Amino acid sequence: MRKILFLVLNFSFVIILVGCKNEKNFFPHQQGLIWNYEIKINSDYTGSTEIKRLTVTNIASNIKGKGIIFSKIYSNGNILSFFKDKFEDNLIRTAAKIVSKSGYDEPIKKLIYPSLDFKIDNWKTKSQLYITKGFQPPLRDFIPSAIFNIFYSIKKRNVSINVKAGNFKNCIYIEGKGDSEFIADTRSGPIRVDIFIKEWVCPGVGIVKQQRQEHTKASAFGNMSLEKVLINFKE
Repeated sequence: MRKILFLVLNFSFVIILVGCKNEKNFFPHQQGLIWNYEIKINSDYTGSTEIKRLTVTNIASNIKGKGIIFSKIYSNGNILSFFKDKFEDNLIRTAAKIVSKSGYDEPIKKLIYPSLDFKIDNWKTKSQLYITKGFQPPLRDFIPSAIFNIFYSIKKRNVSINVKAGNFKNCIYIEGKGDSEFIADTRSGPIRVDIFIKEWVCPGVGIVKQQRQEHTKASAFGNMSLEKVLINFKE
């Protein structure tokens, strides 16, 4: 379950959120902001759902050149840093301190969003498998490694969504798709994985809800899904 923790961090990655309530600032950097999420991880192989809680806190924010660099600490001990580049009009992850020994497969430094105010409707970014794992011997608890492109697109603007933290309006609804392959057993061929992502990003709060699915036709792995929902936001 180690890579599941990375999805909670990144699914993002990645957790990119909004700070100001009087403007559409989708990438908050103010020190002291806190987000509390409920995470549900489901496997159709076991038929069970695991429920977790995640707290994300902005711990530092500094002006750097023509942008702002800020850092987030997660309740599992991981720390991620981002650069909000106002000149290039994008958001980049610049650094990561990961508690788990397995680390990242995908690049640490990578583009998260190509536009700070979502002027770009379509983009791609590197990702990795986070929740796919083996359930049958000899592949039980096997966690595959793969790097691939996720292709994102804005499907709707000015969307309303209701979650435990409240009702949010004027949100951006995003979908992402990708696919990859990995080798679990050298005696068999590569296993294909299809990845589907949904995100609701709202002004004044940020990432309010995320869903991720990783589907395989391999009986030893099955399909995994993860849902992250905002339950509380503190300024």
